[in-house]
Amino acid sequence: MLEHSPEQDRRDANAWATEWNIKRRNRSVLLAVGAVLVIAAFIWLSNLISIHATRTTFGSEEEMRAALQGRFETDYCEDIEIVEDNITLTYYEISHYDQDYAEKYGYSEYDDSVYDDVVKEWDYRHGVIKCKWMSDITVDSSGNLKYYSQTFVKTDDPKPVPFDPSVLTNKEETEGSDREGSPELEEAEEEAFEASKDGLEETEDDKVLGEAAEEQAIEEEAEQQAEGEAGAEAEEQSGE
Repeated sequence: MLEHSPEQDRRDANAWATEWNIKRRNRSVLLAVGAVLVIAAFIWLSNLISIHATRTTFGSEEEMRAALQGRFETDYCEDIEIVEDNITLTYYEISHYDQDYAEKYGYSEYDDSVYDDVVKEWDYRHGVIKCKWMSDITVDSSGNLKYYSQTFVKTDDPKPVPFDPSVLTNKEETEGSDREGSPELEEAEEEAFEASKDGLEETEDDKVLGEAAEEQAIEEEAEQQAEGEAGAEAEEQSGE
């Protein structure tokens, strides 16, 4: 029977400890990798469930493109129109389409804001339209488009047509136009201006005459005072 020396036993113990540490470290790495994979799979599954619960997904790009052709509108005078791979976002100038609004707040001089873009990708698996310039547009569970916080509902109605601004009956504008276009009123205003100008000139003349009369009275008073003083001196001299 072979006997092991203390040195050999020590080497064997060190080798066993090293091997055990390696196995423990590998087991810890495997557990960490497994935990990461489980978490990633859970997140992916949750995201997938969320997408299918809140969005509409499609079987192919062609199916998605065909389903989303047409016009989508909001209640805020905005719409998105998709024709093939072309997309147009329009912000309508509300005062051009709502007469009551224009009567109350005025008719805007600015035109509608129109932005044209091109669809870069029909992400049918996630229900997302990716454009060249615009932000992503998602398709919600009802088949409507979500752009930022706005929901665009599909409609078969044509685009709104602006009304003729000549039908506006804003009182201030009407009174102003009548005043400017009335020859009799212009003549009366001119006569009133001339009369006020004549009255102003007469007032200035009266002012000048009044100042002259006041100066003359002061001079006469000074002369009388001087004469009185001279008479008094003469009397004093004769009395002496």
